[in-house]
Amino acid sequence: MKKITLLVTLFASVASFAQISINEVDSDQTSTDTEEFIELLSDTPNFSLDGYIVVLFNGNTTDNVSYTTVDLAGFQTDSDGYFVIGSDAVSGADVTLGASNTIQNGADAVAIYQDDAANFPNETPATTTNLIDAIVYGTGDDNDTDLLAALGETVQYDEDANGNKDTESLQLNTDGTYCIAEPTLRAESDCEPLSVGDNFESQFSMYPNPASNGLVNIVSKVNGTKQVAIFDVLGKQVINTTLNGERLNIATLTTGVYIVKINQRNASVTKKLVVK
Repeated sequence: MKKITLLVTLFASVASFAQISINEVDSDQTSTDTEEFIELLSDTPNFSLDGYIVVLFNGNTTDNVSYTTVDLAGFQTDSDGYFVIGSDAVSGADVTLGASNTIQNGADAVAIYQDDAANFPNETPATTTNLIDAIVYGTGDDNDTDLLAALGETVQYDEDANGNKDTESLQLNTDGTYCIAEPTLRAESDCEPLSVGDNFESQFSMYPNPASNGLVNIVSKVNGTKQVAIFDVLGKQVINTTLNGERLNIATLTTGVYIVKINQRNASVTKKLVVK
């Protein structure tokens, strides 16, 4: 009996784990944004979405309040695990939100909750209660630290990191981060794998070096966030940050030589930086 009880408990615990995630967000396009969409992905096909809601939050308000709530009751993901919420013109969207400008450009957020839609009328403040998944994003906007904190997130993803916000989307990578690439509606994310080994260092460039204006650009040939740590010559870590785009503020560094360690997609490279 104890073994049976334990198995039931374990099964219930596993069943409570998140099985649905935000796979892709396209919040900005040319003109009036008539084909914006949010794509969800379940761990298993034909996954019931009963009891789940998707909430959109406006980061430009004092309390980062909601402006749209989508009740997913009665829906399920398709045979590949996808579910699409989008503008009226989005082909094959499971839920449509309107003709244009339905998903704000940022700094804003999309979140999945296991909760009742009645608990999230418009202007509900962002919260982590019953939160399943969330992404905070922008299109060239400054980080919204209040919105990040409200949803328990640490990274704000920039759809304009490549300078192509009108033609690219944010897509979930296998490591849980998001890359920026051309939209892949109801298809696998186009997060190009990063090669490792001898070719890895050649995929990065860092300039200007020497740096003298308090800024340095760290450029990768592939999309996705980069974790950057900078150490002084004594080995003390002086900067540790997640970089969405390419430009890193190093204004706090004094004149000298530093070691820069860059991590991206389970691979890393070390470079020397001179600050004048």
